[in-house]
Amino acid sequence: MRLVFSVLLATMLCGCDAQDAVDTQNNAPLVESEQSLIEPEQSLVDSFVMRNPEIREDILNQLTLQGVEHWQNEDGSIGFNVVDTKQVDQIANEAIGVYISLQ
Repeated sequence: MRLVFSVLLATMLCGCDAQDAVDTQNNAPLVESEQSLIEPEQSLVDSFVMRNPEIREDILNQLTLQGVEHWQNEDGSIGFNVVDTKQVDQIANEAIGVYISLQ
């Protein structure tokens, strides 16, 4: 019985990764992350690529009409602020739906 307990204890001690260690009293990580924290005033951005020129033009027009801040990146993708993701998704889905219905 002692042998089984010792093997189990050794396995658990060796199997834990220091990066996953958490203080159980306050649920905080015991190891600080090397990643820098995102500053609250820093605006998060996302982008997508629309290769169909008709849908792309419709999306860009609707983004402008609805006042959603957007831009065209060097790689041809359409950039926008993450806070506008729901609105951008809705505009893109509508543009794709209209295109499909006209085919």
